[in-house]
Amino acid sequence: MKKFYFMKREKLFLLLALLVLVFLFISSSMTYHEQELHDGTVSKYFGWLENIVAGWNFTYGGRLHNAQLDGRAGLAQFVLRKMAHFGSYFLLGGFGYLGLRRIFKIKWIAPVLTWFAAIAFAAFDEYHQFLTGDRTPSVHDVILDASGALTAIILVVIVLYLKNKYWVKKK
Repeated sequence: MKKFYFMKREKLFLLLALLVLVFLFISSSMTYHEQELHDGTVSKYFGWLENIVAGWNFTYGGRLHNAQLDGRAGLAQFVLRKMAHFGSYFLLGGFGYLGLRRIFKIKWIAPVLTWFAAIAFAAFDEYHQFLTGDRTPSVHDVILDASGALTAIILVVIVLYLKNKYWVKKK
């Protein structure tokens, strides 16, 4: 039986996935107030986002969010937090899949297991937040995290398929 070795770029992707996991663990160890952006900070650095979300009106986790209820800066901060959820798990899913995809002989197992691992970590991360003071775990955040990871995995699968079909064979 041939021995499996990770290529350098796969090791890099797995290292990046590990860094995302460390970042997520540290982030979920912090209380809400330690992470909170003050209105002045939000306005200074994310004023453009305040203008974009000012007219938004949506429900997340059974609660209505809009500029009237949350304030423009509060709504922008909420959207930033949810973008961070989606984005960090997007990176985790993409890096994890790119690092692990060659391990499995059956090709569909790698994306599925990578996605399930991301969901499991998202659930663990929400539980970890529950243990941290002043934090509220949310099933909705796990769903958002899973969506981020799934989006990245699907995009990577599509790009690799197109690369193999059109670019690699032409050489």
